[in-house]
Amino acid sequence: MAKKLTVVANGMPFSAYPGEVLLDCALHQGINLPHDCRAGQCGSCRVRILDGDLLGGETAQPGVVHACQARVFSNVALRYEKMPTVRKLAGELVRIDRLSADVRGLTIRLRERANHRPGQYYRVKFRGFPSRCFSPTSPFSRVDHRRILRLHVKIVNNGTVSSRLETDIQAGHKLSVEGPYGSAFFRPREGGRLVLVASGTGFAPIWAIAEAAMRAQPQRPMVVVAGARRLNSLYMAPALYRLAVHPNANIVATTEEAQSVSRIVRSGTPAEHLPSLTASDVVYAAGSPRMVEAVGNASARAGAAFYADPFFPSGRPEPAWLAAHVAKLGIDDLTSRFVDWFDKLVAQRSRNMRDSWSVIGLKR
Repeated sequence: MAKKLTVVANGMPFSAYPGEVLLDCALHQGINLPHDCRAGQCGSCRVRILDGDLLGGETAQPGVVHACQARVFSNVALRYEKMPTVRKLAGELVRIDRLSADVRGLTIRLRERANHRPGQYYRVKFRGFPSRCFSPTSPFSRVDHRRILRLHVKIVNNGTVSSRLETDIQAGHKLSVEGPYGSAFFRPREGGRLVLVASGTGFAPIWAIAEAAMRAQPQRPMVVVAGARRLNSLYMAPALYRLAVHPNANIVATTEEAQSVSRIVRSGTPAEHLPSLTASDVVYAAGSPRMVEAVGNASARAGAAFYADPFFPSGRPEPAWLAAHVAKLGIDDLTSRFVDWFDKLVAQRSRNMRDSWSVIGLKR
């Protein structure tokens, strides 16, 4: 029989046979490592290697691995962050808001207070439908309340859950939430400048982190890069209003499709408009896996701390019919007002700061 190895996690020793999956042997021996998806995607089970070696499960951060994918081949010492207790809470859908043509804002009232950290996510199960993972966010302009969850949901044609919003799933629908999960949450004691990067509804956890940072650390420098495929999908306009007037926040708004309406909204993906990163930066990215990977690679090259929340689709990719439908709608009133206001704001700040491009984190 193979010789057992010793693993020490947060000072607690347990044993493992060579080749065993770290998460499995920990759980079997009563060490409750945080975890959720078991596929190396959610980041809940990230651990830092202090001594020894593990095989597999690598992340964008050197020395940090996913316990659900890493296998033990030597004695090893690890450290992991303790997470809020996972609970299952009952609730009710209060309202649905149209944030853009393809994004809905859901307001959920819970029977008990939520206990998540900004940037974490829940498994949400509407009665009669399968569960889906969503990240709670902060209100764009009002004070938050711990018994209220606010979600941003992208509408996917034929999506089992999202396509039923406003028809089979309406205000008053009963639901449950399980969590919180995920390790890409706000860490106020870490590092220097915050660099927050979001694509699509990945803005939900990113805005929760940004809002928490503005409240807890108003003097901390922050760069927020938020992108969408089309100009009329930049649904986060009210939050960008708040960020743009914050004295220590620089913002970059991007669209993948070329547009000629705004001089300030940049063309391309958020990853293509990152500021120059340094080792003292703390970087968070949420949204498409490709974008998150690109930001993670840039963070690794700079030696910056990096936390990721890639949004892997539960249903089918967005079909061509929805893109065509959204294109026919044109720029909605909210986005149009945001573009006009954003351009004017940057122009005003440029007169005060002598360089409008520095306001959005870019160089000429």
